[in-house]
Amino acid sequence: MNRDDFEQLRRRFGEDVAAWPPPYRQEARSFQEGNGTDDDLDRLLRAAIDAPADERALARKVLSRIEGSRRPAHVLSASLRHMPSSAVAACLALVLMVAAAAGYRLGGRGPEAANDTLLAFAAGEPSGLDDIVESLGSVGDEL
Repeated sequence: MNRDDFEQLRRRFGEDVAAWPPPYRQEARSFQEGNGTDDDLDRLLRAAIDAPADERALARKVLSRIEGSRRPAHVLSASLRHMPSSAVAACLALVLMVAAAAGYRLGGRGPEAANDTLLAFAAGEPSGLDDIVESLGSVGDEL
């Protein structure tokens, strides 16, 4: 019980604590015996401060739980973890280049299409863009 609870109960049941219902009466008496300044949280905090604790043992326990719960999030990440970072970067660059080449081949046009488009943008030639759109064939009709 804290001071606000005590004041609320006093307004509800009156000034005479002896006339309050038994559970509230008991709490009010213990509150008054504590001079009305000590609420439950303060009491628990004071008890926790006085309790001896081994910080090193607690840290070891926490670290052991962290180490025990570590597992790779994905199979690929577990295998990449043991590879040097330069090898991982080279593999990712190779995958990116293969994906780009496959995209150009599946799209039916070579890398020249990207160069033509960039050149048309740089030159400010809207007619160059029209030629590219027309050369796309059926895809140009959708645009």
